[in-house]
Amino acid sequence: MMTLPPAPIVILARPQMGENIGAAARAMMNCGLSELRLVAPRDGWPNPAALPMAAGGSQIIENARVFDSLAAAAHDVSLMLAASARRRDLPIKSADPRAAAAMMLAHERNNATHPDQSPTGRTAMLFGPEASGLDNDEVVLADVLVTAPLNSSYPSLNLAQAVLLMAWEWRMAAHLEAVAGAENTVGQAGHMPRPVQELPDARQASVKERDFFFQRLENALDDCIVAYGQNGEMIRPEQGYPMRLVVPGVQGVSWVKWLR
Repeated sequence: MMTLPPAPIVILARPQMGENIGAAARAMMNCGLSELRLVAPRDGWPNPAALPMAAGGSQIIENARVFDSLAAAAHDVSLMLAASARRRDLPIKSADPRAAAAMMLAHERNNATHPDQSPTGRTAMLFGPEASGLDNDEVVLADVLVTAPLNSSYPSLNLAQAVLLMAWEWRMAAHLEAVAGAENTVGQAGHMPRPVQELPDARQASVKERDFFFQRLENALDDCIVAYGQNGEMIRPEQGYPMRLVVPGVQGVSWVKWLR
């Protein structure tokens, strides 16, 4: 039996119907994902409507954890991929589900190779509520926005379909990597995960740290504006450079600490 890498966490933000949560758990079980986290489920938790729809994924429902906020749910996550049918005008990387699966596997490989750099190195898939999807405030806490190249006239999936699509791509990529083995040869479908950007000097900032950063960014910018207005001085390049570097990507932990 092949050994697959650690499976990503599935986070459902503000899910609405228990039936949909149960169906999502079934999709997770199909693909070997077992950890489900719920952020502020509309109808509370536990929800008796979830268990019948989970079928063989009932244990996932029974072990699901509930959080008040996305930052809390992703406290130990350092690579989070947000699934959305809509493209956003946000400074965030974008990928299709197949490329996203490759990123998750590369992240796990980096964790295994450099455990000292990734003490909070979990990966997670993030999905929004059924009616509206993720808010921009939730998307900006993710590292990658994932959109599937579906029919442009109707790209919307129901929650369980979206979870299955993302989970299946991860499962297939992990399977091909396991088949390829130590020789790192190309698998039967000609697809091998490509490594993500190397981070030689810092581990990836966790979602909790990014949330900390964004909460304080507005205050820091206000301070800069006030200082300029009171003193009539331009912001020096060495003061402005770190913010210009951080805001589009927020990749290094050192830049999160810079604002503390």
